[in-house]
Amino acid sequence: MGQIHVLPAHIQNKIAAGEVVERPSSIVKEIVENSLDAHSTVIEVFIKNSGMESIKVVDNGRGIDYEDRTLLFERHATSKIDTAYELFEIRSLGFRGEALASIGAVAKVTLESMREDSTPFKIVYAGGKYDEDTVWHERRGTIIEIEDLFFNTPARLKYIKNLRTEAGKIIDIMQRMALNYPNVSFRLVFDGKDRFKTTGNGNLKEVINILYGIQVSSNTLEVQAESPDYKIEGYIVRPEVTRSNRNYINLSINHRHVRHFKLSESIINAYHTLQPKEKYPLAFLNITMDPKLIDVNVHPSKVEVKLSKETELLKLTERAVKEALMETELIPEVEHKTPKSEKNEQTAMDFTARHEQIREHIDSYTPPVRQTPETFKERPEQEQKSAYTNPFQEARPAQKESAPKDAPAYVYNEPLPKKEKLPYLEIIGQLHGTYIIMQNETGMYLMDQHAAQERIKYEYIYANIIKENDGIPLLIPYTFEFSFDDVITIDEKLDELQSLGFDIEKSGVKQYTVSRYPSWIKAKNPEEDINDLIEFITETDNFDVNKYREEMSIMMSCKQSIKANHYLDKNQMTALLKELGKCASPYTCPHGRPVIIHMTTYEIERLFNRIMK
Repeated sequence: MGQIHVLPAHIQNKIAAGEVVERPSSIVKEIVENSLDAHSTVIEVFIKNSGMESIKVVDNGRGIDYEDRTLLFERHATSKIDTAYELFEIRSLGFRGEALASIGAVAKVTLESMREDSTPFKIVYAGGKYDEDTVWHERRGTIIEIEDLFFNTPARLKYIKNLRTEAGKIIDIMQRMALNYPNVSFRLVFDGKDRFKTTGNGNLKEVINILYGIQVSSNTLEVQAESPDYKIEGYIVRPEVTRSNRNYINLSINHRHVRHFKLSESIINAYHTLQPKEKYPLAFLNITMDPKLIDVNVHPSKVEVKLSKETELLKLTERAVKEALMETELIPEVEHKTPKSEKNEQTAMDFTARHEQIREHIDSYTPPVRQTPETFKERPEQEQKSAYTNPFQEARPAQKESAPKDAPAYVYNEPLPKKEKLPYLEIIGQLHGTYIIMQNETGMYLMDQHAAQERIKYEYIYANIIKENDGIPLLIPYTFEFSFDDVITIDEKLDELQSLGFDIEKSGVKQYTVSRYPSWIKAKNPEEDINDLIEFITETDNFDVNKYREEMSIMMSCKQSIKANHYLDKNQMTALLKELGKCASPYTCPHGRPVIIHMTTYEIERLFNRIMK
């Protein structure tokens, strides 16, 4: 007698529920996606006890036809697709027809709906069985309530984490929905208390303000890019606002939230050296593409996707974010914090300008008359000359500026040359031999001299660390011997070593001969450094020449830059600022620390109680 048999439908649904209904947030996602597919403009979600007691979703969508009510809880019953070909161009959020069947198998579901020009109805479905089928009062749209989740599968309850974790996951799902659909009004209610509500007016920046606060929304930068296959729209946040993980990189494709490691990495790469290590940016980007270029039928959650022409999209995304960052002045502002005892009512925020109040004070501000400050110490001429060396002196030699012997320590009557990245800045002094004090009509600026020269040297070294025919030839070549295990790896990576500026050849079964090494290896014992470098490359699975260049550039720029407590004269500070202005990104050092910070005149006047607001 045969042993293979088909499982009953109710067991099939419970098995499917294990994939689709992992936790309460999975239910919220599936139901809200159905509401969005029904073209709802208002969606309200009511949660009790983190969803374990009740999840209720109310929408004003098209509703469900009365004749379709008996198919609602059947597996793979859907109105989204009709043919197999449509699986290759999914245009809706849902399409499998598994959600309601899976939810109904492990919970009690009450569904009330009415489609225009159709009969309203109400269905109660629990544990895979119909309990009621009655007529409902007339209201266009759908109300669905899920109660007693996993009441018939107690083993599943063991895997539910604490209620606070489950609530957090629901909030995360709803926030991403609101960001992906700013033209839909979302409301989320937990145990009778509103968590958030969006207006649905289509203003993404306003949604960001509601969800993340004014600090994030006021620091957003618009991103727009387009290619024949892709269109990228949305906002990124200025580098000074960071998070400790990459979960705040919100990506959607055709308004579907997706998790895509390489896409997130392309955004992180665009912020390269603008943020400290272990800090991540915030981004809110939607990518529009032909549905044929994306496969969403990869995982039951439909969050993981596969992309066609992936490399093209990654390059476009990184370039779009870089351009948005490079076109903006990224000098962070120091803001005066109001004591907690003071209560200020916040008026409606204008999302077309970043700091309207500050701008008003700037426009009416009269800059002080330039005077010669007595902030520079008189030091021997020889010491002044050696304090600071132009980092580009070898590449761009410049004539020394000579001043009369009887000239004052600080003479500054001519404005600095016009810069593309930095505003006009007038140097007025130095603080603790570490920070250069500057001003313009908007307020005061402080520049970290070590971070500034670090940025200058980093960009110069990175651009020049590998050049054709750049290297030191050896009269007597170095010969290195490695183990048989390393020989296989070195043979595979000879091209990478040569691209770093080495002339290296295999001279024996286990021997390699180096006849030239890069000029940037400047050590007392280059043979040891070369050996360490070859070993480093052999031990690295995915060796990347550019990443190695970066690490070397950061290390060398840090070691060679002026340190704190090092006093500079006026000419040296001017030269430093001038070279900083030529950098591609003069706002942060290679480690992501700010080079210049700004305190506006408005904030300074508030500190001295000249402004009482």
